[in-house]
Amino acid sequence: MTTLTEQNKSIALRFAQDGWGTNAGWREIWDELMSADVVHHFNSTAEPIIGLEANKVFNEGLFQGFPDIAHRIEDLVAEGDKVVYRTTIQGTHAGNFLGTPPTGKVVKINDFTLLQIADGKIVEWWYECNLLEVMQQLGLVSV
Repeated sequence: MTTLTEQNKSIALRFAQDGWGTNAGWREIWDELMSADVVHHFNSTAEPIIGLEANKVFNEGLFQGFPDIAHRIEDLVAEGDKVVYRTTIQGTHAGNFLGTPPTGKVVKINDFTLLQIADGKIVEWWYECNLLEVMQQLGLVSV
């Protein structure tokens, strides 16, 4: 018998792998795995992105900026209704990204995702990466 924690790990892995924004069919995976009113906290912004459709639009914009972006899951931990995973992501800045025109530079960083899952659906999502490091690697800021 599969435990709730194991089920939630499976949902998180499907989201991370099959729901990755460069994969064909990622939207359908999101339809299957996310609640219609999912709340996404992106990089500690003051206002979350609320709703499945709004999150799809936001995700499309991110992946347009880095159309070749790939990731590798480094760690995955689950307990109860929460799953967290850390990945290494790398991609070429070949399109607009958060209002920044393409630089052609490659970015490689680590990120963290925390998902809360209820009744087999992702209901809340926290994503954190070091955007300052991204901007440094793009040559847009220096420290």
